[in-house]
Amino acid sequence: MFVSNNLAQKDVSMKIAIASGKGGTGKTTVATNLARLAADQGYHAVYVDCDVEAPNGHLFLRPEITETIAVTVSVPDIDASRCSNCGACARFCQYHALLCLPEEVLLFPELCHSCGGCRLVCPKQAVDEIDRPIGQCQTGRCGQLDFVSGCLNRAS
Repeated sequence: MFVSNNLAQKDVSMKIAIASGKGGTGKTTVATNLARLAADQGYHAVYVDCDVEAPNGHLFLRPEITETIAVTVSVPDIDASRCSNCGACARFCQYHALLCLPEEVLLFPELCHSCGGCRLVCPKQAVDEIDRPIGQCQTGRCGQLDFVSGCLNRAS
């Protein structure tokens, strides 16, 4: 949550983070109430729900969503017509997202960290990058309160 206001000609700005590794402790309840209170008292407040696996701030605030943006990461796209199956891309990948077989290169997109190294080391320039959707980011408003939330796509 971000809060700012102009008090007595002096800019006042603060960021308040509510965090815990344990679920069910009331983080969302505290954060949404603090954000709503700040906005109701005339402060410019932004509620940012960073729990991308289970965002629940919208349940409390019921914002009007004004924009939804797809969130993507780059993953390799192997052009089989140019690939010589030399294995340079797979040897480079520290996360084993690529497996070079005699006839093809397999990609495990969930393991890819989007570093682009496989593209750089390919001697045949057979590796391009494509966008892989991983979630979405939503922005909106709830009265005077700005709202931002992200959500990861569910595993299929």
